[in-house]
Amino acid sequence: MPASLLLSVSLKYWQDFQDTLAKVMDANIYIFDINGGSFSRFSREVELCRKVNEGGKICNEKCIRFYKDIFGSLEDKGTFTCPYGMRLYAYRLGTYAQNIGFLIIAPTRISPRVDSEEENTFVTKAHSIYQTINEVLKAILEKSLLGLRRLELGSIYEISRLLTSTVELDKVMDLITNSLIIIYKAELAFVGLHEGGKIRIAQAKGDYGHLLIGKQWPMAQPLMEKFFSKVEPSFLSIDELRTLPGLADLKVDSANKIMFYPLWSSVGAVGLLGIVFSPESIDDSAARNLQIYANFAAIALANAKLVSRLEREAETDFLTGFFNKRALRNILANELERKIRYGTPLAVIFLDIDNFKCYNDTFGHVAGDVVLQKTAEIIKNSIRTVDIAGRYGGEEFVIILPGTKEEGAVAVAERIRKSIETYPFPHCKVTASLGIALAKNSDSVDSLLKRADQSLYQAKKQGKNHFCLAPS
Repeated sequence: MPASLLLSVSLKYWQDFQDTLAKVMDANIYIFDINGGSFSRFSREVELCRKVNEGGKICNEKCIRFYKDIFGSLEDKGTFTCPYGMRLYAYRLGTYAQNIGFLIIAPTRISPRVDSEEENTFVTKAHSIYQTINEVLKAILEKSLLGLRRLELGSIYEISRLLTSTVELDKVMDLITNSLIIIYKAELAFVGLHEGGKIRIAQAKGDYGHLLIGKQWPMAQPLMEKFFSKVEPSFLSIDELRTLPGLADLKVDSANKIMFYPLWSSVGAVGLLGIVFSPESIDDSAARNLQIYANFAAIALANAKLVSRLEREAETDFLTGFFNKRALRNILANELERKIRYGTPLAVIFLDIDNFKCYNDTFGHVAGDVVLQKTAEIIKNSIRTVDIAGRYGGEEFVIILPGTKEEGAVAVAERIRKSIETYPFPHCKVTASLGIALAKNSDSVDSLLKRADQSLYQAKKQGKNHFCLAPS
């Protein structure tokens, strides 16, 4: 078959879909045409591949020869090791009667040793990727070349299977929108999440998708009430779409169709799926398939939202809304890695409310909780949006200041100290002591926090309501 079969697939939108799939499955994906020529780019950055090929496409002579050799002998699928030691999985794309290209799947990390369990896990993952890509490509080609949709449902099933097994909310939304773009040639696809009586557009793909992200539409808005008064999708006119907040100036071809799917699950309204497409893109069969897809999308979003909420609660201090100790240590570990890699400064402040036990014992735990909440509020108002604050335990707080040198850290500590000292807390005056430590390349999370804590101890020894800087 001619290599031009894959040319009927939009490479721009295919690459977005492929990259999303690679992110969801944590694997690298690469597609070749039937002659062994590159069709797509690497989906994920593999340092070895990029170094050898100097970019996103294969150009190294050894690699080109290796791939052409294995494609020439590949009957269905196989496991190989490239000339530079990377293990990969190769598949023929298409059917037994018609080959349309080749798929390469490789781990994103190269491990010197892989045990049998890891190997089997990745083989299972690779086969799932192959099934999805093969079904989607066959459906696209069938529709482009023959004008038929017999294989479309199979592609939707494969994508839906991945959707419902994915728990990261961002990945789910990426896969939902990119799949609609590539399968239905939608001009715009977006997902809105139901949050606090509003629909917030959390993801949008297409030529003007960036104009929608972040828009919020109250559920009480007449059009929203109309959508969510039923479970079936609604067709909109361009004029109706522009009545939604923030869309008055949206430029949409008046010949296009707009379809909104309310996404329902057993817990209620999960969100909204919107698609803008040309009239010839969707017929009755496609509309039925889309409804099936929307049902799977609703389940996937409900699951991912639940997991996201549980993860957020697991790393959040309930009383202050700050990060808790566990989350704070993980963040600090990442910031230390960044400091070592890029050489950027990093400072940490350890804060302790003075005489807090006495305050609690005298005025009660409810009054003590108020002090903790107001202290957290003061800290939040005293730092930048890029800074990270958390409750480390009891009356202790930790503030992480990325990109901050000694002078900046001292200014933040003094601003917080003074704001707490002058705030009119109920019952009596409240103060805090603070310790500052500047990160070194040799620091671990424990050593950096220990130095900040020792500085805090010195501030306490000086009579409290002070800050001290750890020796550099």
